[in-house]
Amino acid sequence: MTNTIDGDLLTDQTTEIATTVLPEDTPVGENVFYSGTRLPIREGDASLRPKDRAQYPVPPNSLLWKYMGDPFVLFVSGQRTAIIENMWPQLGQGVSDHSMVVKSKDPAVQAQRAKSSQKTINGVLYAAPEDAQKYGIQVRNFHKSIKGDMPGGHHYHALNAETFYWAHVTFFEAIYRASDLGVLQRPLTRDEKAQIFEESKEWFSLFGVDDSAQPQTYDEFESYLQNVFDSELVNSKLAQYTVGLARQTLRVEKFVPEKYHWFAKPLAPRLRWFTKMITIAGLEPNLKRILEVDDIWSTWDERRYRMFVAFLRTTRNGLRRTHAPLRYRYAPAAAAAFAREGIDPDQITLESARKALAQARADRARAEHAAASTTVLDAALDATEADTCAKCKRHLEPCEECAGTGRVDGEHCDVCHGARFGCRVHHADWRVAA
Repeated sequence: MTNTIDGDLLTDQTTEIATTVLPEDTPVGENVFYSGTRLPIREGDASLRPKDRAQYPVPPNSLLWKYMGDPFVLFVSGQRTAIIENMWPQLGQGVSDHSMVVKSKDPAVQAQRAKSSQKTINGVLYAAPEDAQKYGIQVRNFHKSIKGDMPGGHHYHALNAETFYWAHVTFFEAIYRASDLGVLQRPLTRDEKAQIFEESKEWFSLFGVDDSAQPQTYDEFESYLQNVFDSELVNSKLAQYTVGLARQTLRVEKFVPEKYHWFAKPLAPRLRWFTKMITIAGLEPNLKRILEVDDIWSTWDERRYRMFVAFLRTTRNGLRRTHAPLRYRYAPAAAAAFAREGIDPDQITLESARKALAQARADRARAEHAAASTTVLDAALDATEADTCAKCKRHLEPCEECAGTGRVDGEHCDVCHGARFGCRVHHADWRVAA
């Protein structure tokens, strides 16, 4: 491999990725990238036009459906998903610039934001096919306005192909990590992980974003994932904010009403350890080193965490063996979807998931002409600059996507739905109050 260096730019001649290497700590907004950080340049909005995208809902009889709505699978690694998202430089900068989780110090705001994110993710995966297609584009459109500056005069956009794909990976990859940590009855096999990756392609297609960053085979995906963990994730002020709870001396009085302080204070040491556990316990050793938190996670901490994982595994298996109602075992969107489809998640196997995916792909191959386009929603009529968003009270602006014409490639614009105007944050949803 050969590289050329031009000032602070380094170009990898093998991958042709231009990279900024920072000679000193570099502040960008409220974030800081530290000296020596290597920042690949990832710019541009990779949204697909309606005529260029094909959306494929994930089959109900899938391993993604089986595991993504399982709270034990999601909880065992704590905040790891958010942490590895924020360690991707462009994604982390977007969170620093735009997220209310960072801007607000109110735990209630942060909790509500996390709940809303999970609801949105599950909404796309578990929705009925026509709704999944609609929700996927809504999620994409929400990220249209998330863009800003990077060091060296460069820029980021949340819908950059590489950045948006990594955000997607962090959700289904969490199933792999949960398996490795031991919360499942038995670890996933390599074939099961490969099946989840194949299903993730369908899931990603729902967002209407260019998939050029997505590996084609599971072998390629394993190499991709290893490279990201070895070379692409960085430390920053924002990343340190994400793991901040691991170092803070947590004051339970801030979270518990005053009349219950007498009860909460004796529990403070256990609560402090619990917040440290959900922050860094699920991280791999090399990520702990990058984030400089390996020194605050002891052998005793690891032993206690393993006991906690065993407790989660035993509880999860007990609920399954006693046939507890799905509402006690799955997130609400997942439980409702299984009820709607008449499916018992315990009956989903690798073989049934393979069969379901093969059938779905065969069906769409026979109807490729219909599946290659998305139904365009009716235009929201009579929008003008005099109107204001019911959610955030901003005045409407001409839609950036269609330059205020209401049409793209001869079809209604799928950001403003043909209305020509919209809210820069809430787009065509400006009529509906929060």
